[in-house]
Amino acid sequence: MSKIKVTCLWCGKEILRYPSQVKERNFCSKQCKDCHVTKKLNPEGYVRNFNAHHLPELNRRLNPTRMNDETRKKLRLARLDTGSGKSYEKYYGRHLHRILAEQKLGRKLKPGEVVHHINGNRRDNRLENLMVFPSQEEHAAWHAAEARLLKGSKGGGADE
Repeated sequence: MSKIKVTCLWCGKEILRYPSQVKERNFCSKQCKDCHVTKKLNPEGYVRNFNAHHLPELNRRLNPTRMNDETRKKLRLARLDTGSGKSYEKYYGRHLHRILAEQKLGRKLKPGEVVHHINGNRRDNRLENLMVFPSQEEHAAWHAAEARLLKGSKGGGADE
């Protein structure tokens, strides 16, 4: 089978491809492909490549029985208590402590907000054990202050 000439979408170089390899967007190298999908170099191409917000709705329309409430409930029950308890508990794919923090605040969590377990036990999702920080930076600062407080209480001062 003979190759046909196609043009690289990014640099315009002519390249030879087998008919089965010809795509809607052809590139001569990985570098050209990467440049095409880089937001800084090609904002229009980036938007076109990563404009997939419609896909979940399309999937629901094309596969109406795939992930309905009944199926989700069955899958959730099948996976319940199968982990080793090392990670956060989830409720329908969302971390339970974040759902409870939203209920406590009476609003959705903002992007970047961090929910902290006061006693350090990730499985203890009592409302009085959850604290919300506006950012990871403030959460880390709180931990650093706690560490200084604990370290300072061990003694080791100059007057000993």
